[in-house]
Amino acid sequence: MLTKVYGSAVFGVEATTITVEVNTDKGVGYHLVGLPDNAIKESNYRIAAALQNNGFKIPGKKITLNMAPADLRKEGSAYDLTLAIGILVSTGQIKENHSLSEYIIMGELSLDGSLQPIRGALPIAIKAKEEGFKGFILPKQNAKEATIVNGLEVYGVETIKEVIDFFNAEIPLEQTIVDMEAEFYEHLENPEFDFSDVKGLITI
Repeated sequence: MLTKVYGSAVFGVEATTITVEVNTDKGVGYHLVGLPDNAIKESNYRIAAALQNNGFKIPGKKITLNMAPADLRKEGSAYDLTLAIGILVSTGQIKENHSLSEYIIMGELSLDGSLQPIRGALPIAIKAKEEGFKGFILPKQNAKEATIVNGLEVYGVETIKEVIDFFNAEIPLEQTIVDMEAEFYEHLENPEFDFSDVKGLITI
């Protein structure tokens, strides 16, 4: 069964949408193609443990994953969640959902299925909005950054189980909404950093 899930690659301040194609067939094997770096090649170990610890698995079938465009170098561990959801749908462990194509999905997986933050949430969100995606599912730690982009639904999640339940059982995700004006004035009144924090600096 062929399934498509969407992620994004960041180069500098620009993002490029990546289509992750997952095909399951008879046989045994795990083949990841499309110029992935070592961090992505190692993702199958993180994905296998995360799925197993949440009641799912990578089945003993021939699984081919293609990260298109295939001539563009892919880097980092932020594709773990993208690949995992593609595998679950392609192997029939969660149902095929037409809304899957409406979201950019990114996140690094821990072995227990929790999500670690990624880099480049803002350029990814900008590109997703430009290309007409409905929403962006990413680690909760990055959600505020992505909400700067108007007209894109941002969902910060803590575990892969939340994403699975969203597509499989239609359990709603909590949309991250930030009042940017209130945030701006909050940081003016209570700055995160202050010159008085600089060692050796005498303030008058």
